[in-house]
Amino acid sequence: MGSYKRLLTYVRPYIGRMIFGLVCMIIAAAAYLVVPWLIKNVVDKVLAEKNMYMLNLVVISILVVFLVRGFATYGQTYTMSYIGQRVIIDIREAMFKHLQRLDQAYYDRRKTGVIMSNLTNDVAALQSAIVDNLVSFITEGVTLIGSLVSMLYLDWKLTLVTLVIVPVVLGIINIFGKRLRIAGHDVQGRIADITSLLQETISGARVVRSFAREGYEVQRFERENQRNFRAVMRATKLTSLLSPLVEFSAAIAVTVILWYGGYSVVTGAITAGSLIAFLIYAINLSNPVKRLSQVYGNIQKAMAAGDRVFAILDTKPEVVEKTNAIVLPEVDGRVRFDHVSF
Repeated sequence: MGSYKRLLTYVRPYIGRMIFGLVCMIIAAAAYLVVPWLIKNVVDKVLAEKNMYMLNLVVISILVVFLVRGFATYGQTYTMSYIGQRVIIDIREAMFKHLQRLDQAYYDRRKTGVIMSNLTNDVAALQSAIVDNLVSFITEGVTLIGSLVSMLYLDWKLTLVTLVIVPVVLGIINIFGKRLRIAGHDVQGRIADITSLLQETISGARVVRSFAREGYEVQRFERENQRNFRAVMRATKLTSLLSPLVEFSAAIAVTVILWYGGYSVVTGAITAGSLIAFLIYAINLSNPVKRLSQVYGNIQKAMAAGDRVFAILDTKPEVVEKTNAIVLPEVDGRVRFDHVSF
């Protein structure tokens, strides 16, 4: 995740907004963790004891929780979008300035369309890594930790049984993450090839028509388009396989909870409300695990673009000024025609 850490260094100028966004994310995630406790009280106190006061309190509490969550969600969405846009602008400007300093040999060795793709497609791909995936990572992480703590409080034995599945899920995520990184590199490379081909063909339209090569250029474009399609489908296949495998692992854990939890209710070890709350937290636990696996895959694909961006920023110009170079003072330039004739 070295490239991702480097990407986050561009967030430093906006650290104040970032802290505000993080607070909003934590509040929004924590709001979900309160709901199972309210439902537990409905089952154990309202339904069992016919307590109308508790029912009114639970209903009002639910409305307040979701009102607070609504404000927090708005705050996190607007703030993180602002930061994401500013960071993308900063990276794009840094790349453009660096490209202006590189010597001509750099441009001779590379296609113009590929460089344009680095500035547009690759930089745009980083925005999802900063905004959408970072928000999901923090939100789901808070939900995961909060659900786990609540489950341990409700029934630590049942929680330990549930956690047996975690190493399996982590192993699946690790295997697929490496493959998604490679697939992401391939996808970004194919997009760059298409951009390069378009730039060459459109800018050289007069030459193409002069030599009647329209059919040839169409075939070239179709080949690159198909290569891009195959690269995207390879990445999609990996992403599509990851979620069902994680979901199935989570389903095994939920099945175990249902059986053991039902047995505990029957024997009087826990209340029905506690089992329902535990099940909700278990679902809250499985959903973040599934979403975090998707986020991890998306970050890996996005950072394939990050590698390409940072490769440009790390390129050193072959032609550099001497350390003791003489600074040219201000001069008045004049052009004089002396004894010029035709």
